[in-house]
Amino acid sequence: MDARYVALCLFVILILHGDPTLAETCRQFVKPHPFCFSAMCKANCYLERKFSDGSYVKGYECQSNAFHSVCVCYLCKN
Repeated sequence: MDARYVALCLFVILILHGDPTLAETCRQFVKPHPFCFSAMCKANCYLERKFSDGSYVKGYECQSNAFHSVCVCYLCKN
């Protein structure tokens, strides 16, 4: 095979494969509350984002059952 052909094939493979270092890494931050509502959960998530390592808030939700509630934040970083 021609060296240019091999180099071109490797280049195409690298482009199609993409760069795995650009993938985001996400984590959950769970904070218990006696009760949970959306505005309070959102505020807690954005405060946690501000004091964390440069993450951004991908989403948040309140999860409640009969005995307690928790605010679950999904924080991601590129």
